Amino acid sequence: MTSEALPRFVPPLWLLRMLRPIPIPADWTRVCAASVGMGAPQVVGLLTGRMDEAVLASVGALCASFSDLTGSYQYRLRRVGLAAILGALGFAAGAAAAGPWWAAAIVLAVSVPSVLSSRMGDLWSSGGAHMLTFCVVATGQKSAALPLGAQVWWFFAGELLLLALVAATWPFRGTAPARGVVAAVFEATLRMFDAESPVAARQNLTKALDNAHDVLVGAGSMSRSRVRDRLYLVYTHATPIVEASVSLAHAGKRPPERACEALRELARCMRTGEVPAPYRVGADESPLVRALDRGIEDLITRLRRAKRPQVSGEQRERLRLSFGRSTWAQVFRMVLCLALAEGIGLAAGLDEPYWVALTAALVLKPNSGSVFARTLMRAVGTVAGVLIASALLVLVPTGWWMLPFIVALAAKLPVALNRHYGLFSAVVTALVLLQMSQIEHFLPVARLIDTLVGCAIVLVVGFLLRPLGKGPALPDRFADAVEAVSEYVSQSLAGVRHGRSVLRRRTYRQLADLRAALQQQLMDPTAVAEAERWWPTIIVLERVVDAATEKAVLNNPQDLQKAQRLVSTMRTATRQLRAAPVPPADLRVELERIYADVAGS
Repeated sequence: MTSEALPRFVPPLWLLRMLRPIPIPADWTRVCAASVGMGAPQVVGLLTGRMDEAVLASVGALCASFSDLTGSYQYRLRRVGLAAILGALGFAAGAAAAGPWWAAAIVLAVSVPSVLSSRMGDLWSSGGAHMLTFCVVATGQKSAALPLGAQVWWFFAGELLLLALVAATWPFRGTAPARGVVAAVFEATLRMFDAESPVAARQNLTKALDNAHDVLVGAGSMSRSRVRDRLYLVYTHATPIVEASVSLAHAGKRPPERACEALRELARCMRTGEVPAPYRVGADESPLVRALDRGIEDLITRLRRAKRPQVSGEQRERLRLSFGRSTWAQVFRMVLCLALAEGIGLAAGLDEPYWVALTAALVLKPNSGSVFARTLMRAVGTVAGVLIASALLVLVPTGWWMLPFIVALAAKLPVALNRHYGLFSAVVTALVLLQMSQIEHFLPVARLIDTLVGCAIVLVVGFLLRPLGKGPALPDRFADAVEAVSEYVSQSLAGVRHGRSVLRRRTYRQLADLRAALQQQLMDPTAVAEAERWWPTIIVLERVVDAATEKAVLNNPQDLQKAQRLVSTMRTATRQLRAAPVPPADLRVELERIYADVAGS
């Protein structure tokens, strides 16, 4: 048989996407904070000989670094600060366990509020995940030389150190990749008009658009915020500007200076977070210039509308009773997997059974995408991390010689966290093993076995409970959401008070479940394309509810006929979604018109 006759294995596209890291530029503020936060305690510990305290502080900094994602300065401080508080509470609960059975009971108890917090917004979701993660860690990493209070204090001190390092990034807050890649789109558009090689300039513009997509969708899928949503809004509505600009460059024409200045202003505002001034369309006769003017005017108008401050009452409503059936299904799955993990660890007499439960907690973290994909990447990453740590522990003596490798892995952690979950698992596994090797003898192979057992538990239970995770199709979910929003908008714009508070909470709960379902699919390689098409729609739908809430809170009801017309439009959209496939872009355009009317623009 010839070699040509042999069947060739062609991996499926979803597998290739799962294995391929996202090419996101490094955020050097996070890299520096992580490396100093985890390295400095190790240096102090080696100098003073107090390695137990140093390792606890270093692990605390590791906890806080998990939550430090690229975003606005205020967003990073709030996220890291809340994660530090909840992480310390979880660590204290786990460290206080009197024995292995008490430790298992405490982990199961902490897992319930941890999962429920995933429906209370991105910040609480991150904090709740860290509370459970480091509760599990504390049940297995108790220091015999330090009392409970001292252990919690040194852990919290490490978290505070990283929080202080994040606060020190204020002068560099405009360099975040998410802001920079969107600003680069407008900068590349401007350079195209002055380029000697139009073909190369258009290729650079295409690359800038691709980079913006990777950062806003790839990394953002792990964690969403209003700042990122606004950047995504700018990215999606930059298309008419790009198309008109490319057409002008191809025709050898340069746009008027007002348009160029507006593009410079947009690039600057993307980096600083400021609001651009309103844009005035000129009286040019050229159709291409008019198209560019309309694109700039539309984008700036939408951005200014999205930057309006939210009503504080609406923010409070997002924290109340946002738990649907899918949330309780996740609670049940998490508790069951952790119970099996703790039970197997205790029954098998494992030296460090907490690693089995830790794997289950990390893989089943809510709002983090496909459980199958995370389980596979966790297993592959752990194998790689154990091999790296084993090689270093054999070749490098502990102490000062090991410190450079710990700092290097800590610096790699923020980059890996954004680019690939498998890569992140490899880095964090190697880092934790090297950190712990500073105070005790560690067996990396045993950690590998524990991790694989945890992955097997998640896969088996996930397979058995797959009906719990399988919800309706996205169009049906959006139809339900639009119907709920239309009912709430009807009462809000008509000035109805009775029952509106209950309806508002129910509407926000339904939108929270819908956003969580989208976030899950954004991390699922087989469903990410459809989720990307629907993502802008939920952003607009949430703004419709926000605008209606603002009208209700300010007691500013609109004209009854106008309110009925808007509600009728939304109910028509609901019927269309249920009857036949509706392109997500068409629904988004219709909802944007409704939002403009509700907001009174």
